[in-house]
Amino acid sequence: MSTLNVVSLFSLDQKVAVVTGAGSGIGRETALLLASAGAAVVAADLNEEAAQQTVKQIESASGKAIAVKVDIGDESSILAMYETVQAKLGRLDILVNNAGIYPKTQFVETAAEKWDKVLGVNLRGTFLCMREAIKRMRAAKNGGSIINISSVASLQPVIFDNGDYGASKAGVNNLTKVAALEFAADKIRVNAVLPGGVATEGAAASTKVHQASGPITQPGRMPLGRIGVASDIAQAVLFFASPASDYVTGQLLAVDGGFQVS
Repeated sequence: MSTLNVVSLFSLDQKVAVVTGAGSGIGRETALLLASAGAAVVAADLNEEAAQQTVKQIESASGKAIAVKVDIGDESSILAMYETVQAKLGRLDILVNNAGIYPKTQFVETAAEKWDKVLGVNLRGTFLCMREAIKRMRAAKNGGSIINISSVASLQPVIFDNGDYGASKAGVNNLTKVAALEFAADKIRVNAVLPGGVATEGAAASTKVHQASGPITQPGRMPLGRIGVASDIAQAVLFFASPASDYVTGQLLAVDGGFQVS
């Protein structure tokens, strides 16, 4: 029986990882963890100042990172991000599609424009980031790992008045499986992490605005007895990004405290 070195299983030394939405919440925690595993991290966010704060945290722990402003709802902004990655770091090994929006609106009050914006950022933006990453990974012929941050809301209703968000993440799940199949021969693995309820700044702000109109979720459905935290999701991302998951692709991993089985 071979003995595996646990540290090497999760090492990202010499790898370059792009994390979108890295300025706060799950994105920031993921960027910090990937950097601690040895990756050079591209902290990409619409809020460049927040991305710079993430970089400062990484550098203060002797990690390597750069900040890039990106709007994943804008194709030209995505292309510019990848040009910066190539110019400054010279390669791309890992993409974490974390950036997204989740403004809540009652189903019958959802304007077409609002629907289009949510799908445009969460689904179209994820597609564009994946497409450009795959082009570069295939050209380099070094394989790669793409991790999409989806949601348990993609599988079943979790929060009221969240139909457009759930639909966008269901699309992300399908894109994950399609890309996993089509690019397996290129050694590009594509997986998704599906968070349940997670205590982040963005989620708290969205909930505060929305809860005045009535109940927002189904109570008593967390078998492990606590709300998730950003590090719970980041740890799942590290697994998919690392050699520990070399034989895993096309998977949707719910990290939800047991919500799906409750």
